[in-house]
Amino acid sequence: MNSSIKSLVTIAAPSESIDVVVRRMAKESRKVEYAGIVVVLDSQKTLLGIVTDGDIRRAYASDVLFSGEISEIMVSEPITISEKVTEENISLEVIRKVQLDKRHHSEWVRHVLIVNDKNQLINIVDYFDILQSRNNLVNRVVVFGMGYVGVTLAVSLANRGHQVTGVDVQKSIVNSLNQGKSHVFEPGLEDMLTANLKRDSINFSTTLEVDTHQVYIVAVGTPLNSESKPDMSALINVLEVISTTLHSGDQVMLRSTVPVGVTREVVIPYIENRTNLKAGKDFYVSFAPERTIEGNAMHELKTLPQVVGGYSPQCVKNSVEFWSTLTPSVVRVDTIEAAEMVKLANNTFRDVSFSFANELALLADRYNVNSFDLINAANEGYPRNKIPLPSPGVGGYCLTKDPILFSCTSKGPRKDAVLGVSSRRVNEKAALYPIKLIKRYAKKIQVSLSDFNILVIGVAFKGMPETTDIRGSVAIDILNNLERHVDNIFGWDAVVDSKELKKAGFKVLDSLSTAIRCSDVILILNNHPNNVHSDMYKHSKSYRLIFDGWNQVDKSEIEKTIGMTYATMGYMTP
Repeated sequence: MNSSIKSLVTIAAPSESIDVVVRRMAKESRKVEYAGIVVVLDSQKTLLGIVTDGDIRRAYASDVLFSGEISEIMVSEPITISEKVTEENISLEVIRKVQLDKRHHSEWVRHVLIVNDKNQLINIVDYFDILQSRNNLVNRVVVFGMGYVGVTLAVSLANRGHQVTGVDVQKSIVNSLNQGKSHVFEPGLEDMLTANLKRDSINFSTTLEVDTHQVYIVAVGTPLNSESKPDMSALINVLEVISTTLHSGDQVMLRSTVPVGVTREVVIPYIENRTNLKAGKDFYVSFAPERTIEGNAMHELKTLPQVVGGYSPQCVKNSVEFWSTLTPSVVRVDTIEAAEMVKLANNTFRDVSFSFANELALLADRYNVNSFDLINAANEGYPRNKIPLPSPGVGGYCLTKDPILFSCTSKGPRKDAVLGVSSRRVNEKAALYPIKLIKRYAKKIQVSLSDFNILVIGVAFKGMPETTDIRGSVAIDILNNLERHVDNIFGWDAVVDSKELKKAGFKVLDSLSTAIRCSDVILILNNHPNNVHSDMYKHSKSYRLIFDGWNQVDKSEIEKTIGMTYATMGYMTP
């Protein structure tokens, strides 16, 4: 082995035990240039894979036996670059390969291996250093709003080599992020956050203290107010800050979900009226909608096509160049308005599709028909459009809001845009359907609603991908409608912390098993795979109703047990 390679990194054979390799990593950590990484080579010195300290932590957390071979936890086929790539092209090739890599592990790839035509290791390069060397791609970026959208984007941009400042009005959030602790649950986020804090490529603040940023990204929330109109006060506050720091040549990018027309008719005039700068000439404005899913955002930020619309061709060009540092695919649309509509269209279409399934379930209820069986039968072998499965409502921050925004413009609601509003009404009705069944069940067994102990399983607005977000959760809607009638409403969630459940208004017991034993009514309201517990099938009370909102429970096991009643969308045991 070339002595220079041994000075770069820890070397291991595939058959060596994890324990032995980990000990050698620790021993060599101060001797090698790239500590925390092992390259696995065969007897011919051919590269087989790579193991990072992150892989080792994940193996430990998964109870992998450290007596096993290191090959069991290595990443096969790591990102490599041929030694024949010229020095002037190596940065482009590294960035291209990292962006095109679809594997989850490459979300925050650090090391890229240089190999010869025999796949033997020649050298190692640092991806961060490569990015930083490309001055034309590295920007000083400020991201306003450290919610789910903003914080995942800010960290991902820092990880791509940009110098990022994340701004949020909540001091507690800023302090937590500066300490490497995320206030939102997102797989991979904290590891990436910690790595970039150590590199000083990201920081967080409640104010924008310097005015040397080149790119301003607005990712603040636009919630609906009590009149179901978008509250854009946070957006206006950010525009005021931008107006005081904006320089000629800077870019302003909107990521917040807004009614169509807001960028052109509100954002641009606001900035122009408070500066001596003109959009498209002195500063550049674009809209780039966020479309990631909570629980998989870190992966989708680098794999989903980024849609871009700009105020002028130069605005689009600049924006495309910027977003190309994050994702290998950028889709241009002709206008800002088209870009504004993209996310609204995506989410409204989903909500409308779900509303059809839920309306079908509500209709099936009239005939006591299991809507899951009905829809599966309709879809079986049918070569055309598949009907989605129903659910007890459609929750989440975006899907409960965006169909309403879709029916609005910058000047107010559009009377001719009715489908999104109608879908919301159906899905909100479906969200309260479990309450209808509980009341029906109470009447059936001649028990007062107030006598029930009710357990809600699945409080987060969705179960998969995992999230701790309870905004727009069906469970919260049900709690708010039942708590004046029922004294004991327990909550359990596979991911949401018990403190958050208590804060939301649920009572919390020491375990799911205990909660089940204490409950007369069990409502399964999201699709997390851990929602089903064996105690559900045990008859520990004189009566019990199980509402299976996501078709997760064995119906036959419930219905064959005396005193137990099964219910789902459209059906309840006669």
